[in-house]
Amino acid sequence: MNDAGRTPVVVGVYATEQARTLPHRTDMDLALEAVTGAIADAGLAPRDVDGAQVDWPGPGGVPGEGSSWARLLGRDLGWTSDSMLDNAGARGLLKAAAAIRAGYADTVVVGGCRGVSRLPGDAPVGAGTPLEFGDVWGSYVITQFALVAARHMYEYGTTPQQLATVAATIRNNGTTNPEAMMFGRGPYTVADVLASPLIATPFHLLDCCITGEGGAAFVVTTAERARDLPHVPVAVLGGGMAYHQAAYANPALLREVELLGSDAAERAFATAGLRPGEVDVFSLYDPNSFEIIRQLEALGVCAPGEGGPLVETGAIAVGGTHPVNPDGGCLAYAWNGTQQMTLKVVEAVRQLRGTAVHQIGGAETAVVGNAGSGAQHYEMSVLGRL
Repeated sequence: MNDAGRTPVVVGVYATEQARTLPHRTDMDLALEAVTGAIADAGLAPRDVDGAQVDWPGPGGVPGEGSSWARLLGRDLGWTSDSMLDNAGARGLLKAAAAIRAGYADTVVVGGCRGVSRLPGDAPVGAGTPLEFGDVWGSYVITQFALVAARHMYEYGTTPQQLATVAATIRNNGTTNPEAMMFGRGPYTVADVLASPLIATPFHLLDCCITGEGGAAFVVTTAERARDLPHVPVAVLGGGMAYHQAAYANPALLREVELLGSDAAERAFATAGLRPGEVDVFSLYDPNSFEIIRQLEALGVCAPGEGGPLVETGAIAVGGTHPVNPDGGCLAYAWNGTQQMTLKVVEAVRQLRGTAVHQIGGAETAVVGNAGSGAQHYEMSVLGRL
């Protein structure tokens, strides 16, 4: 189907409050706020939505079954998803976009909430999951990313100071973002990062992302429908996914995952008619400082081994040539379980609308990237003003 009117576009975004814990809120409360907020931001009503890729935390309905949203939206749905990772971020955006382009739905809401601090079943990815190298050897999430980072440092001479530069840059974006969990906590210097406790070599505490609670959502519809809506539509220009193996099933090896996402990026940029160096702003998964360096290399912004020297030039700062996570990312703005991936879409859309807290002047294109080397999967979308 080549109908230009069915070009998928993001027309609504919303982020709830984000905090270390939100004891006064329930998962359903936050998810409902995120969904209805994104729909309202799009200038639509709940009954206008015929697709829901949204976590269903309950009560009521069937926990985990996305079709439970039909009753709250007030209509039968033509498209839904029950997979947590399909209901967030770049992966959720690409699947919603595919459904819209194929005509399976006209307007899809993606997002939700998981209260990650409350119950064992809602713990961060990998915690409590029976994994061969997790339970026996203690190879939890941060150490699996650390293995890749340490080998990269050995192979290319990437330095702790370069990792700390990433951490300080992105954390300082959050320090001056009133919506961020770490608002007002900085500023941070490279020395501050290196002086923080060592967690898993080479990562210090300030190299690692924060954790918290909150929700987020976005609405995708057709370019034709967007003509009647209030905001500048943000088009899905291209995208791609890459999967080396199941997340955290086995420790990641640099030789296998160093350029994880590069094939997806090549396809995405070719579809978008764009080169990596032409992207105005990057909204990338930052579970730790090194993963930004790796992604810049995998996305083709620079060659393998050149990511460390690149960040030392100030390239990823708000005023740099390749600004990354102006909102503060997972290092300072929020990590709220799976929906931190959705927050990456929210920030990218805000940048292209011209409404971001730390606005990149003249931004017309953005890349959203989720997960990475330790997780051994990667999803990305190229977005642009329509």
